[in-house]
Amino acid sequence: MGQEATLESLPFESFDYDAVLGRCCENVIGYVPIPVGVAGPININGQEVQVPMATTEGCLIASTHRGCKAITLSGGANVVVTADGMTRGPCVKFRYVS
Repeated sequence: MGQEATLESLPFESFDYDAVLGRCCENVIGYVPIPVGVAGPININGQEVQVPMATTEGCLIASTHRGCKAITLSGGANVVVTADGMTRGPCVKFRYVS
């Protein structure tokens, strides 16, 4: 089988702890490398952009890529930020068009 995961095996060197301490993580003792893939391009406000995604969930990026393609082929998305914050679950408001 694989190597047993322990706190002692957690990488901790060569990381910019100043970037996270007091901002987005408490009691930092290390970090975990996560694979990063890219979905897109997606047309947002008339501009085609790539969407980088860090995940270990299989098929998530491929699924998002298909959504990006569908949105782009349907004319793209117009996006307006009405508030900037952090939440555990995204809330998206759509205008109903009949």
